Amino acid sequence: MKKLLLTISVFILSAMPVLAEGAAAASGSGDKPKGLLGNPLILIIGIFAIMYFLMIRPQKKKQKEKMAMLSAVEPGDKIISVGGIYGEVKQVKDNSVRVQIDDHTRIELAKSSISTIVQKANAPAEVEVK
Repeated sequence: MKKLLLTISVFILSAMPVLAEGAAAASGSGDKPKGLLGNPLILIIGIFAIMYFLMIRPQKKKQKEKMAMLSAVEPGDKIISVGGIYGEVKQVKDNSVRVQIDDHTRIELAKSSISTIVQKANAPAEVEVK
């Protein structure tokens, strides 16, 4: 995805001087700009459209997935926090969770600090085969 974005950006940046010269030549002679890309406004709108579909839209999708994951946290889930703390959720509150990280050690974390859910409470444990 990043490679595609880089390729499109290089193409647009390399095409801008050619398009600008064409628009300047067309406007200097008093004629209307020739072609659709002769208008710089169309070019700017095109760049913003590309940026929206390649950067903003996927970020919003990731954010929705993260919010869905955080709302699905329940006691018994094994999680990893943003700080790298592994633990098991023991209690869920509105904006925080109580996590057991050792036999006698429990901490309270903000829900937003949960990075991933390693194992759901009702899912079977994964078995490693060596």
